[in-house]
Amino acid sequence: MRTLFWAVGLAASMAGASLVEAAPSPAGAFFRSLLAPGWGQRASQRPQAANWFAGAEASLWGGYLGFRYLAAVREDDYRAYAAVHAGARPAGKDRVFFDDLGFYSSVQQHNEYAAYRDGPNAVLYPLTSEFFWEWDSEASRQRYRQLRHGSQSADRQALFVVGAVAVNHLLAAVEAARGARAAGAATGLDRGRQMVVACQPGRGQTWLGWVRRF
Repeated sequence: MRTLFWAVGLAASMAGASLVEAAPSPAGAFFRSLLAPGWGQRASQRPQAANWFAGAEASLWGGYLGFRYLAAVREDDYRAYAAVHAGARPAGKDRVFFDDLGFYSSVQQHNEYAAYRDGPNAVLYPLTSEFFWEWDSEASRQRYRQLRHGSQSADRQALFVVGAVAVNHLLAAVEAARGARAAGAATGLDRGRQMVVACQPGRGQTWLGWVRRF
């Protein structure tokens, strides 16, 4: 009799375990997909939606890495171009230096204009080889500006992709919550609570209870 009771208890326990592994509550699905798009959908047994959001996430991050790589390549290009066509030394220079490099034909022109505009408060570059530049032609300076603009544009595109990643997380979370709620309504189950059956064969005891899922 005890063996039969243990077998019944084991079957009930297995049934309870399957219920615990059921689809998450809407809140649980929401936070799963907010963390990793597609996770909440997959936990709710909706693989097609899960694959769509996960694929979008992978594509967006691939785009981000692509734009960052393109920006780095173009940065190397404009720095090398300035060294060849303006005699500049790009190493260790900040963004302001590279901006000035594109606006003025030489360091002397920059200093003269800054002194005229700002007077005693003018910020001047020292007339040393470390900060020297002089473009070999106006066409070269314009070409440098194009290369630098291309690098900056790729950086901006990478930031836009990061924004799209955030939007994908939010959309995936909202869709996962709605999908979990719809699944719960269709089956008539409370996805927030699940029944658990536990048994202790040695004592011939079985417990029935509810746990709240997240």
